[in-house]
Amino acid sequence: MSDRRLTVGMVAAMPWPAAKASSIRAGNILRALLDCDPELFVELFAYEGGSFDPHPRLRVHRVSGFDADKARYYRWRNKLVADLGLLGALRAARERIDVLYAHTFEGLAIALAFKASTRRRVPICADLHGPFVPELVHYGMIPDRRLARAPFALLETALLRACDHVFASNEGLAETIAAKIGRERTSVLFDYVDLALFDPARIDPLRIAELEARFKPPGTRLVAYVGMFKDYQGVDGLVRAFAAIAPRYPDLRLLLVGDGPCRSDYERIARARGIADRLLMPGLVPHADVVHWLRLADVLVSPRVDNSITRSGFVSQMPEYMAAGKPIVSTPVSGCAFLLRDGAGILVPPDDDAALAGGIERALALSEDARAAMVARARANVARFTWRENIGPVAARLRALAARSVRAAPSAAAREAP
Repeated sequence: MSDRRLTVGMVAAMPWPAAKASSIRAGNILRALLDCDPELFVELFAYEGGSFDPHPRLRVHRVSGFDADKARYYRWRNKLVADLGLLGALRAARERIDVLYAHTFEGLAIALAFKASTRRRVPICADLHGPFVPELVHYGMIPDRRLARAPFALLETALLRACDHVFASNEGLAETIAAKIGRERTSVLFDYVDLALFDPARIDPLRIAELEARFKPPGTRLVAYVGMFKDYQGVDGLVRAFAAIAPRYPDLRLLLVGDGPCRSDYERIARARGIADRLLMPGLVPHADVVHWLRLADVLVSPRVDNSITRSGFVSQMPEYMAAGKPIVSTPVSGCAFLLRDGAGILVPPDDDAALAGGIERALALSEDARAAMVARARANVARFTWRENIGPVAARLRALAARSVRAAPSAAAREAP
């Protein structure tokens, strides 16, 4: 490695790019690192995903063989076949990589397998978005029994201790990790926002008009959620809360933008509560188009429940909610109490449909001045919560680890000595 050039091998065991929170985070970090350091190069290793814009300092290696269908996404065989492909691609590029940046515990396991199989002294950073064992249980990859969880808890500790530094997506997860490997090897890297996406000059009025014609006829208002349809997101509670207030607001519609394993549950609840005709579910949308959907809403909602996953997670869409300039109703879990501090949103207790319904009604009843003040506080809070402002220490950490690895490597003479 030269004094300045640094090549980061980014391992993302996921389709890339894709409209999933983990893939969006990986892409945001990738772009921010390239923007931050003009002599930093990235070799990205991921599953086959959508189209992307090329970059002169980015080389992308995407492997096939992964089935992104939600019914098969989290099956061991589906993952392992693609992960072996990632390991092979990493091995082929081994001489070019100065430091590895692995997303999720799965990416970390691949990076460590690469290091062991090549005997490279390359340092490894992990970017972790959630807790290991609870997520394996949640996605049905292991049963929720103590004897099944125990070996994976030991594996988690071994993986953490084998890497050089961990970036956690929230403070709760960082505390848990620091207890195992020390605070000096642990940092918090939130899901920041790219405010450029919300520049009024980038809003397409024709796209807004198209969406309004399809989803927001004159005289209607939209309560909206944008994100994945997973049980810990609490969107089932949002559907029930909306149903409770719907008779009092005939102009109101519920917009759920996204997809996931719980979609049919939301549809079933809406039918049972008699609001199926007022529920709008357009499906997954490209991340670049999210800004237009957020502009469509009158109230944005983050209804996350309180459990072991959300206490160690982060609501990645919340900074984008805040940048969109709309009133927000949220539970205080996963970092939302911090982001919506000082009256930047309406916070309600988690796991309480009645409280959520009341919060939505409060947001709908805001005067024009109160609404503007709430939006202004949200924008002020998020103004420095950007990738551009916060990626610098990550680039510096990667450089320091790579430099330390070079200093620690044995000299050529030592390697050749009998």
